[in-house]
Amino acid sequence: MSLSNIKSTKWLIGALVLMNLVLLSILFSFKSRGHNHNDKGNFLKKELNLSDEQAVQFKNSYEVYIKNAREHSKEIRNLKKEMIGAISSEIPDTLKAQNIATEIGRKEVAKEKLLINHYLRLQTECTPEQRPKLKHAFQKILSRKKRRGGKEKEKK
Repeated sequence: MSLSNIKSTKWLIGALVLMNLVLLSILFSFKSRGHNHNDKGNFLKKELNLSDEQAVQFKNSYEVYIKNAREHSKEIRNLKKEMIGAISSEIPDTLKAQNIATEIGRKEVAKEKLLINHYLRLQTECTPEQRPKLKHAFQKILSRKKRRGGKEKEKK
């Protein structure tokens, strides 16, 4: 191995180590700023001044909602992969891709209906005074998701 190859290899290894350190620090900083289920529960408990019983009902409803929403998101991701496969082959199958796109649309609608039903369930647990606060809290949560690029990107 020549001297220039050794220097190049050392530079390459150094650059890779540096990139790994940067990526790890980014990962840990995002993880420390992330929100877990308790953050949302505490946020809503505080925003709506929920009783302990309401907080339990909200937590249970959220767990059911997020489980179902994640299942839908996983199905949507799989369909998108299948759709890309259909159009990226040597002879693109556009009809199959369009049918898959239609199915993705159905799944997205079903996922949004889960959110509607989740909100309505929470609303039934609220007092009349808490309902406007629920609306405001949901709008705040959804605008945060939008700014983060939909991050709940249904945590895999």
